[in-house]
Amino acid sequence: MDINTLEKSECIVDFLLKAVSNNECKTCGKCVFGYEGITQLEMILSDIATKKGKPGDKALLYDLCEQMLHQSICETGSDIAEVVLLALDTKADEIDEHIMKKSCRAGVCQKFMSYHILADKCTGCTDCQDACEEDAILGKKRFVHVIEQAECTGCGACLKVCEEEAIVRAGAVKPRCPKKPIPCKRR
Repeated sequence: MDINTLEKSECIVDFLLKAVSNNECKTCGKCVFGYEGITQLEMILSDIATKKGKPGDKALLYDLCEQMLHQSICETGSDIAEVVLLALDTKADEIDEHIMKKSCRAGVCQKFMSYHILADKCTGCTDCQDACEEDAILGKKRFVHVIEQAECTGCGACLKVCEEEAIVRAGAVKPRCPKKPIPCKRR
């Protein structure tokens, strides 16, 4: 597991979460620091990947990995601790973005993605409004629709029904969209 070879399209938090989730310490149970440590790592990383990360999570990860590094019976527990510690040292800015800014620069973590309706492509057909079970889309016929981000659950139903390809998913960089429904320029 080499975290230094991650591409810009790959997320360090997602990478660590997958590595921890698939680690054999999770099912071993021979030592407390391996089994419990991996369980705690998975919980903390999962929180960070789902917008529930807290400012103290990095320090908690660091302390936990230090204990795992020195207290795990097998190399597997200490190896995963080394990987997480290396990530905390070399990719701290990306982890901080997840925790503090609630954004994933790689656009991998689904909870950090949002849906937007492009004004220049929307025809005001209301198909997206009909598909949205949360009533998170504002608009009426021949008006550019607007997604209320606070109401949107990110299910993607609107994206699937839009034949005009006016709905896009965005990560850290959001497209410019109207704040309220406006008359369509396109028919």
